[in-house]
Amino acid sequence: MGPPQGCNVILLSIDSLRSDMPWNRYPRPIAPRLTELESKSVSYTRAYSVSSYTSMSLGGLLAGRVPSELERSGYFFGTYRRDIFFPKLLQKAGVHTMGVMAHNYFKTAGFDQGFDEWRLVPGITFDPNTDHNVTSPKSERLAEELLGEPANDSRRFFFWAHFLDPHDQYMHHAGINWGTKPRDAYDGEVTFTDTYIGKLLDFIATRSWAERTVIVVTSDHGEEFGEHRMTRHGFEVWDTLVHVPLFVFAPGAAPRRIASLRSALDLAPTFLELFGVSWDGPLEGQSLVREIYGGPSEDRDVVVDLPATSDSGRRRALVHGTQKLICFEGNVYCKLFDLGDDPMEQSPITKGSDYRAMKERYDAASRSIHEVPPYACNADCLNGGYRKKETN
Repeated sequence: MGPPQGCNVILLSIDSLRSDMPWNRYPRPIAPRLTELESKSVSYTRAYSVSSYTSMSLGGLLAGRVPSELERSGYFFGTYRRDIFFPKLLQKAGVHTMGVMAHNYFKTAGFDQGFDEWRLVPGITFDPNTDHNVTSPKSERLAEELLGEPANDSRRFFFWAHFLDPHDQYMHHAGINWGTKPRDAYDGEVTFTDTYIGKLLDFIATRSWAERTVIVVTSDHGEEFGEHRMTRHGFEVWDTLVHVPLFVFAPGAAPRRIASLRSALDLAPTFLELFGVSWDGPLEGQSLVREIYGGPSEDRDVVVDLPATSDSGRRRALVHGTQKLICFEGNVYCKLFDLGDDPMEQSPITKGSDYRAMKERYDAASRSIHEVPPYACNADCLNGGYRKKETN
C-alpha cells in the first residue's frame, strides 16, 4: 500500500502549538477537531521543530536543512534568499503551489519562493514587539477560496496554511473560557483555532480530490509558561519549545503512533516523494512515506538549530534516544538531560561517561553542518548575538 495515485498535499501548521495536546495526555479537550483527525492519522509522538521560533523553524522546514546552513539575514525577523525551498521544486515539476499566511512578516521573509499563489489575510497590522491580530476566520476563508477553485479539482497541488492565533497575545473569544491564567488563555486560542481548522476540514471533505489528499499537521515551535523562568518562545531550545505535534492523515494509511524521534526536516523529502519529484541537492531529513504506509520506523537522532541573531546567541541541541545535549553560544558549555527521568530539563548533567559520549556524538553532528554566516546583520549578531527579550 502506498500514496494514492496523483495525490495532493495540504500542510496545516499552527503557530506556538505545544506538544501537550489532548491526544498527548493533556487533560483538557481544547482541540476536538484536531484530536479527531489525529486519531485517524499516523502520529509522531516525539517530533521536533527545526528551531524555537518562526523565522528559523519555517526556513529550515522549507529547505529541509538547518537554518545555520541557509543564506539568511542575521536579524530576528530573518529573511532568506537564493535557497532552494521544496515548493520551488514542486512548482518546476508542474505542481500548483498555494500558501495562506497571517502575519505581515510573511510578506518579506522569502518563504513565498516557489508559490504560484501566496496570500496574506487582509486587514492585519504589523507590530515588531507583539501580535494583536485575530486571523483564523480570515485564514480559513482564504483557504476555501484557493482550494475551491474549479481548476484545483483536477490538477495536483500543494497547499500550506499557517494559522497564527495561539501566537503571542492570547485573545479571549466569545463562548470560550478555560480560566484566567496565561495557560488558560492560550488554551482558549487553541480552541478558537481548532474551530476554524475543523471548518476547513469539513470543506475539504466535500471536494472531489479529498480522497487522494494527504493532510499534515504540525507546529513551528511550542510555548513556555514559566517552566524555565521564561514565557512565550524563542532564543532557547528547551523541549517545551521544540517538541511539537506532527501527524499525517494519509488515504490508505492505517492510524498508528510512532515514538521514534523525527524532525520537521523530514517534511521536505516526504513531500517531494509524495509528488514523485527527485532532487539531488542537500536534504538533511528522511522521507516518512514508507513508514506512513506501514514500513519500519528506525530510531535516528534529531538536531535542533538556533543560529546567532541580532537578538540571541547560538543554541544547538542533539537528541539521541532519551538523551538531549544542549550547547550554548559557540559550544562554550553544554548540558546533558535525560528526558526519560527529567522531561522538564531541570537537572543538567555536565560530566561523566554519558556526557562525554553525547558530546562526541554532538560534535560529529555539528561537523556535518556547513555553516553560512548571515548576509546582513549588526555587530552583535556577527559576534554571536545576545539575549534581549523572551518572546517572538
